Amino acid sequence: MGLIGGLLLLPIAGPVWGFRLFLERLRDEAEAVLRDEGRAFAELIGLSMRHNAGLLSDAEFAEQEAELLERLNSIREYRDELLHAELDADEDALLDLELDADEGTSLEPEPEPDVNEERLLDEVGMNEEAW
Repeated sequence: MGLIGGLLLLPIAGPVWGFRLFLERLRDEAEAVLRDEGRAFAELIGLSMRHNAGLLSDAEFAEQEAELLERLNSIREYRDELLHAELDADEDALLDLELDADEGTSLEPEPEPDVNEERLLDEVGMNEEAW
């Protein structure tokens, strides 16, 4: 779609794009709240305080505590998966560097021999034979 078509469709497509961006942001924020370990700990402490105050029965407390502990475990598993994925990527990069070093290649290009320097020395008569 060209520039003119984009400009003509802007009144229709603009709000759709904006709404899509809004929904993506909303999804990201919801995931961040669900993956927040501190928030889950705070909910667990609040649950314990309500139970100790007598606002929750033992059965309700056990049920809600099990749900919160399951959520905490899933958050930790998710965090560990991200850590391992990042570590695996770092290890792969290091392994590639080690393989390159074993093959005799380096990360920096080797300088090319200066042909002009030899030619200048020959012209001046200061080649190795003159020494």
